[in-house]
Amino acid sequence: MRKNLIILILAAAAAAPAGGEGLSLRQAVDLALSQNRSIQASRHKLEGAQAGVMAARGNLVPQLAASASAMRLNSLISMDPMSYTVPVFDGDTVTSYYVPMQSATISQDKIGYTYSGKLSATWPVYTGGRIWQGYQISRLSRDAAQQELDTTVAGVTLAVTEAYYGLVLARQGLAVTQEAVASIEKHVARVQALYDKGMVSRLDLLRAQVQLSNLQPQLYRMQNAAELAARSLNLVLGRDQAAPVAPSDSLTYQPVAADSAGLVAHALASRPELKMMELGRRIAGKSRLISWSGYQPSVVLMADYSTSKGAGFSGDEAWQKNWDVGIAASWTLFDGLGTVGRIRQATAGARQLEVTRAQVEDYVRLDVTANYLTLKASEKAILSQQHAVEQAQEAYRMSQAKYESGQATNLDVLDANLALSQARSNSIQAVHDYLVALARLEKAVGRPVR
Repeated sequence: MRKNLIILILAAAAAAPAGGEGLSLRQAVDLALSQNRSIQASRHKLEGAQAGVMAARGNLVPQLAASASAMRLNSLISMDPMSYTVPVFDGDTVTSYYVPMQSATISQDKIGYTYSGKLSATWPVYTGGRIWQGYQISRLSRDAAQQELDTTVAGVTLAVTEAYYGLVLARQGLAVTQEAVASIEKHVARVQALYDKGMVSRLDLLRAQVQLSNLQPQLYRMQNAAELAARSLNLVLGRDQAAPVAPSDSLTYQPVAADSAGLVAHALASRPELKMMELGRRIAGKSRLISWSGYQPSVVLMADYSTSKGAGFSGDEAWQKNWDVGIAASWTLFDGLGTVGRIRQATAGARQLEVTRAQVEDYVRLDVTANYLTLKASEKAILSQQHAVEQAQEAYRMSQAKYESGQATNLDVLDANLALSQARSNSIQAVHDYLVALARLEKAVGRPVR
């Protein structure tokens, strides 16, 4: 019976109108993932987070800076020799010595150059954990951006799957309606032939013609639904809405074995949203540690090496070299309770994330359970419709044969045709609902269920 159902659905797919090159569901998903703007934005955000890790890592190593200057001066300082007599006491005796010295004078008529270069290094060796925790936060933020990208990918995949199956359903539904119209047209032709021979009443002919006319609005609605579904799929794919699209996959029922409790447990362990909440909790903890660093001192190692020439002195042609190494420490003793406020703020944020995580977990449990129940209900509907389609086909065949032999009325044939069309539509709808429920369940669980 299941084989007959699959054959019926494939036949309906073959009868559906085609346009453009065949597109499988996997191809549609890949196309959307490469063109969807939300995914592109999430990928750029991840790239920014990765760059943030690089920037934060740079604060962990010594910082090296270089500077240089060259200046032209229109006046130089000249050093002129001179001497001073300095009295020196030797007990009670005063002696005088000539001490040679130089005096500086500015020569306005002398032009010269000065050059200097400097290389400086600084290394914050201790900041109370502020720099290290900032680096850890940047890594967690990068992981959170990755989980956000995964969430966006899952959402786009589900949207494409729903739109794809929606288009397949619309086209297969249109095929069922077209087949019903073709069957009624043949029946009207048979009734017309019998009426021309005087074998049936005009009432039978009118009923058949009315039934055919009543199917026309439904046919138009199905055509419009198929066109709208194609445009909806193109919209999700990021293509021109009027572009032709022909899905190559059909609505095929393939049962899966799934356990509700196991699916819920896996969802709680692997859903990107919950991973993001966990990363947010860890970031809040790191932020709290950074707040506590306000109570601790900071220690920085420093080193400089410089060289200069000229320095504005006339006749100074040699390069002067200097270096220094040091350590600097600072400790904020009072900041107006700013550190206390930051600690309390970080603590409140961590508690808020704990409450939010519990809410998200409840939502995940409900999401998985609801889609699991929908999947099982759709599966039962599929199994029940397997018999319905076969019975409706047999009933329609028998009603046609009996009508031609005069053992059934025209109304029996029309009712059997309507029942067959309804059974086929219900069967296709049940498979569609099952596949959509399966796609939603896979998103809710965070992994394929098939």
